[in-house]
Amino acid sequence: MKIFDFLETFVKIVAGVCLFAVFALVTVQVASRFIFNSSVAAASELSIYAMIWTVFLGAAVAFRSNSHIAMDILKNRFPARIMPIADGVIFLLLAGFLCLIATEGFDLSMRAMRQTSPASKIPVGYITMAIPVGSILALVFLCEWQARQLHKARNRD
Repeated sequence: MKIFDFLETFVKIVAGVCLFAVFALVTVQVASRFIFNSSVAAASELSIYAMIWTVFLGAAVAFRSNSHIAMDILKNRFPARIMPIADGVIFLLLAGFLCLIATEGFDLSMRAMRQTSPASKIPVGYITMAIPVGSILALVFLCEWQARQLHKARNRD
């Protein structure tokens, strides 16, 4: 669907910008240490925050294509007729886990808004907001992927 394609592209772009920020900030940090014999504390801190956002956004994109690490050892031992049930149970467990992470991450972010980071003085809630944002995006992509799988299964029958 076009809306999910757009959302995935947007998330990839934001994650790419965050990853580039990590590269740029680490380069500034290393250059300032070796060339100017001085450290930019905010650069180190901000690169860690950008990496956190990159990881959560990238994990959400992985849910869209079902390319995250899967533990299929137990599932592959089931007979073929039980596989759809196992897939449904796995979907429900993942969806429940993502909902839990999103709600708890949001609570954490709201509490962390009162605290500022030491060097850059950014409210820590903006950094921890990567947890619920990434989890909600992952849940959206997981549901979309599951709907596509169900649509494929119905068309085969």
